[in-house]
Amino acid sequence: MVNKNIEYCIRKSTKWTVATEVLGKLITPVTGAILAHVLTPEAFGIVAAILVVTSFAEMFADAGFQKYFVQHDFCDENEKKSAFTTALVTCCISAVIIWLVICLFSDRLALFLGAPEIKTGLCVAGSGILLNSFSGMQSAIFKRDFQFKLLFKLRIITVCIPIVVTIPLAVLGFDYWSLIIGMLVQQIATCVFQGIYSPLPISFMFDINLLLKMLSFSLWTLLESISIWLSTWGQFLLIGNLLSSYYLGIFRGGMTLTSAIFSLLSGSVMPVLFSALSRLQNNSDEFKDTFYNMQKVCILIMAPLGFAVFVFQDMIVGLLLGEQWHEADFLVGLLGLVGIFSITINSMVSEALRAKGLPKISTYSQVLYFPVVLLVIYFTSSMEFYYLVIGVSLCSLELDVVKMCLARKYLGFSAINICKNSAFPVFSSSIACIFAILVRSHFDNLWGVVLAGIVFLLLYIAVVSISKESRILLCGVYRKMLCLSFGDKKEES
Repeated sequence: MVNKNIEYCIRKSTKWTVATEVLGKLITPVTGAILAHVLTPEAFGIVAAILVVTSFAEMFADAGFQKYFVQHDFCDENEKKSAFTTALVTCCISAVIIWLVICLFSDRLALFLGAPEIKTGLCVAGSGILLNSFSGMQSAIFKRDFQFKLLFKLRIITVCIPIVVTIPLAVLGFDYWSLIIGMLVQQIATCVFQGIYSPLPISFMFDINLLLKMLSFSLWTLLESISIWLSTWGQFLLIGNLLSSYYLGIFRGGMTLTSAIFSLLSGSVMPVLFSALSRLQNNSDEFKDTFYNMQKVCILIMAPLGFAVFVFQDMIVGLLLGEQWHEADFLVGLLGLVGIFSITINSMVSEALRAKGLPKISTYSQVLYFPVVLLVIYFTSSMEFYYLVIGVSLCSLELDVVKMCLARKYLGFSAINICKNSAFPVFSSSIACIFAILVRSHFDNLWGVVLAGIVFLLLYIAVVSISKESRILLCGVYRKMLCLSFGDKKEES
């Protein structure tokens, strides 16, 4: 039985993380569309090139300290304060050094990226590494204490900044500088907001012994982040070299689209899951129960979402990317199916391993996946793009199986329970998927799509509700959505 206090924190925190993700998904596309009409594609390309450097550098500046601070059980408040200030000082010093290195080699980095004009932009945007290092540790405090409501308020501020800063600057003719200035203002606002509400005072206390202790955890988290970054960008680089820039664009665009669709759930669940499991790491039974319960709820939503992406792949691509992107239809559809297990097994087990203090185990699996997926891309690139998509998807499923085996060995999870949690929602979604495809095959127009969507939704709810447990969970999700819409009073009643 899960601790009632933790259960309440999970329920309340998830509500706020969902609200945060929904807010971002509603406002960000609007501001992005406005900026896309005001700025040229070259401006976005320049900023994208700058972000390649700064995003990679930020991994080293953070060095996994945020995860450590959320995960670790401290002996007392003094140790927690000491760990926070030591990590904060280390992150900030690392960020300053990295920023200086970027400034010193900005001309070479700009040439390497094929955009010599971004030299000055790199130096200015590099200051954001220091700001993110400071705000990242502050954010870890709130996540550790389940203060996701504060992070929701912060998100309201940051998503509105493009409206009052970036867009006006773009209209005034600041070109790509409007995007850079907008990002920096967001980062400054984040630092100020979190500094005001932070329960831990800022100081320059530094404990070298505590730093060495933290590095034993943090460096493995950093290595995993690097391996994921290399895996993603390695795939892009290899496809670009072996195929063409056209197929690279198709592949990257398809992956970005499916990631954006699934991030509404993954971005809501993963921070709460990690915080909750970290607090329960010394109670094996509650640790397992919490994981299983959250996986049941996630698969109940992820399964129909993934199958829906598969059924309506052409509509999703045409609507969100444009008619010229339809060669990405099969990629988006297949990634929709694979994404069901990538989130509910791979991502969730990774968070559980880190919460248990075993980041190196998750890192090993990611390092082993990296060469496998690159070899598959290398050998399938001589075939049709269709086979490359299937190969990459099978590699993703292979990683899910590996993570499930690691969860059984190191966490004591039951592979049967994990599969059992997924079985009925996936079965229900597949039945709904078959009938929706049949409807679309008979009505090849917009009304056919609408009818197929209604059939899919109603059939999924009808079939999954046959299971009493699924029916109870589905009703619980519905009640939480009502609470999200009408406030805390509904939930508390």
